[in-house]
Amino acid sequence: MGIVKKQVYKNTLVSYAGMVIAYVNTILLFPFFVTNEQYGLYNLLISLSVLYSLIASLGIPGIVAKYFPFYRTEDGTHHGFIHLTAIISAGGFLILTLLLFLLKPVILSQYVHNSPLFVKYYYYLIPLTLFTIFFNFLEVTGRVIYRTIFSSFLRDVLVRLITTALLLMLAVRWIDFNGFIVFYIASWGVISILLLLSLFVTKKFSYRLGESRFGKIKKKEILNYGFYTMISVAIYVLLQKVDVIMLSSIVGDAVQGVYSWYFNIAIVISIPAQALSRTTYQIVADSWKAKNMHNIADIYQKTSIIQMVIGCLLFVGIIINKDNLLAIVHDNLKAQQFNVVILIGLGFLVDITGGLNTYIITTSHKYKVVTVFVIASSIFCIGLNYILIPKYGGIGAAIAYLMTMIGLNFCTWFYIKLRFNMQPFTYKHLIVIPIAFISYLAGHFFWKAPNLYLDILLRSGVTAAIYLSFIYYLKISDDLNEKYGSLINKWILRSNK
Repeated sequence: MGIVKKQVYKNTLVSYAGMVIAYVNTILLFPFFVTNEQYGLYNLLISLSVLYSLIASLGIPGIVAKYFPFYRTEDGTHHGFIHLTAIISAGGFLILTLLLFLLKPVILSQYVHNSPLFVKYYYYLIPLTLFTIFFNFLEVTGRVIYRTIFSSFLRDVLVRLITTALLLMLAVRWIDFNGFIVFYIASWGVISILLLLSLFVTKKFSYRLGESRFGKIKKKEILNYGFYTMISVAIYVLLQKVDVIMLSSIVGDAVQGVYSWYFNIAIVISIPAQALSRTTYQIVADSWKAKNMHNIADIYQKTSIIQMVIGCLLFVGIIINKDNLLAIVHDNLKAQQFNVVILIGLGFLVDITGGLNTYIITTSHKYKVVTVFVIASSIFCIGLNYILIPKYGGIGAAIAYLMTMIGLNFCTWFYIKLRFNMQPFTYKHLIVIPIAFISYLAGHFFWKAPNLYLDILLRSGVTAAIYLSFIYYLKISDDLNEKYGSLINKWILRSNK
């Protein structure tokens, strides 16, 4: 866990810095300076571009993560592996972009009535997707050499700071909404170039092909793996984005915009998993190559409890500050939709507590199983959305998401337990639940401060202090206790100087 600890803690700090900026954007800026329809379009473009990029890249990020250890060379050429995967990814983008042109009438027919803004901004998907593919490819290239901090900073902090600046420019009417979208897309091009330059500096990759020119690469094997990975990952992401896509199509961008606002409040719960996955995915892949099952099982258990501990704290923190959040936001956001936060938050908790379920299967020789699970889950999720969205709107989409996450994580957990004889849960997972409930009661019934922001600070501080004290003294996570002890020792040493 040495590499995991060092990079995960740094990634987590970067992620939380990005979270603070994202909350400023989501709570204090977006509701006041864009309409619900415009915010709905913004989220729809992002959701579709993520899905579009995953399909267009033909599973290349997964291929690089799994197979790079087999083709790594000291001279940096890596048998042309990076070159080949880049060519495949570019080809996939060109093919899917051609389909985007050909299928335009079919796609827009689903949105023309309820999402007229998307009809106008349809072609903006192309550059946004291109930059997304470029960035994702460079990010996974950095990940295989355990360089993840800078890419995290670019995506989680810099893009969000640029978004803040654009929203302020929109507020003072230096740009209009169209300019906001254009500059937002351009920001992804900027961070992609910055990431490329940072990889140049590492000198871990050579741009010369070498004599073999892909000769040692098992192309059929990696393409087969990429095909199944593409389907699995694309459908898994579809499960995360299908609510936004279907809400815009069925009930319109305005309803989807309100839903997305609450969804983005809950998404903070997934931050621990995002930070961990950027490092642990590659470690799991390397462990499979070394056939080190003990290491996989150890990481599986430790990441699950860490993610649950931090996720539950964030979930409780959001719930106890419900009234404060609603007092801050614009009147065009419906208070009764706050239940979306609870349902989506529970879905995230289920998913992150499952730990590395899908990663472990995806990087194993049984990777095809994940495809079966996610296809079944997507059919279930889309069916539920079609039934629930027309009747309950955003709440229906949130219910569908929660039920899907429960089903998918149970299936992957059960398969790993059955096939590989490992699972992440211990009695400590059960202890976290009453700790979270006690902390919630303490925060919920805490004295109401006269100032809104002071109340958020005090209420959250008291809740976190109670929660973390229980976690520490009951030794729920050795890794968290070790980090906490290290921080205390550093603070004592500095105080004594």
